[in-house]
Amino acid sequence: MSSILLSLPEIFASYKNWVSQNPQFASDCETSAKWISYFIAGKINSSHVLSELVYCLSNLLVLLNDRIINNVRQLELPSSGDTLKLWLTVVEYCEVLFELSAQKIWGNVGKWLIVVGVQVFKCIARLILVYNHKENIIQTPPIPLLDRGKIPKDAVNCSSVREIAQAQINSATFTLKESGRVIRKIDASPPISLRTWKPLKAQETCDNEQTIEQALAGRQLIAETIYIVKPMVHLASLACFGNNSWKPWIISLTMDITSLQLYKSCKGTKSNYLTPKQKLQLSKRTIILVMYLLRSPFYDKYSKDKVNALLISLSRNVPLAKLICQPLAQYLPFWQSNYFYMWST
Repeated sequence: MSSILLSLPEIFASYKNWVSQNPQFASDCETSAKWISYFIAGKINSSHVLSELVYCLSNLLVLLNDRIINNVRQLELPSSGDTLKLWLTVVEYCEVLFELSAQKIWGNVGKWLIVVGVQVFKCIARLILVYNHKENIIQTPPIPLLDRGKIPKDAVNCSSVREIAQAQINSATFTLKESGRVIRKIDASPPISLRTWKPLKAQETCDNEQTIEQALAGRQLIAETIYIVKPMVHLASLACFGNNSWKPWIISLTMDITSLQLYKSCKGTKSNYLTPKQKLQLSKRTIILVMYLLRSPFYDKYSKDKVNALLISLSRNVPLAKLICQPLAQYLPFWQSNYFYMWST
């Protein structure tokens, strides 16, 4: 037993080396694990909890492998609040599993205690990231998936590329002390036909792009705060008006729309600069508004019958659609009651 424990660090070191050298194959393994969770659903007793457990572990495996690849190749520099974002990401991956497990063990009371506890943690953590660590728009999950398709195949890490590129820039330029402006040296000037006359950059990132995230301020800060506290407001309105009331649904939708409109009202201002990733996150929030059609009580009163009729029609009229539509219709009530919460975004 002791020899096994002693070999664990060596095994993990070998695993880290394998993941860093084979990121695409690791991605294939992670995808297979997620598909296993879909096949488990409904096949055995307690399949919902087991399926969610496999799905949760597959997400955590993706997070672990991304961290390994990032640390070995140094694709991203550490930033303030990384530890908090890591815990927040883990909680977001596991929250549905926590809810299902608590409901199975302690019933609805246990489930709602877990829901409130998780949302309180997420709300406080996000507010700390925005106000203390000057984080910009909070992504979901806070640590986004690593785009492994853009990872270079060679073993040269990104920090080395940055150092080489910066050394080349320093050898061809000098910086004015007072203004900080970068000036090209005369002997480093290219031929006239090849000059672009564009100002030089002081630094270059690994992919030749530099995006500076500005801290939220003004209406942007108000918009992000509204988005962060929305789950807590929704849970409080559920406690006041009940699960069958339209008021929690309307309050949550109003807060989402208000947050997005505040962001849009800042367009054209100097403080409205957003990176492509942040713009993509706002686009996702806009698209997620469609999910309100599948959230109670709107779903129970309007969408449920139409969705079921659509699935039945597809299974009858489209060849092979029955293989997909029937299981989807069977598990849709479960998915709707566990994944389409107002606090799940």
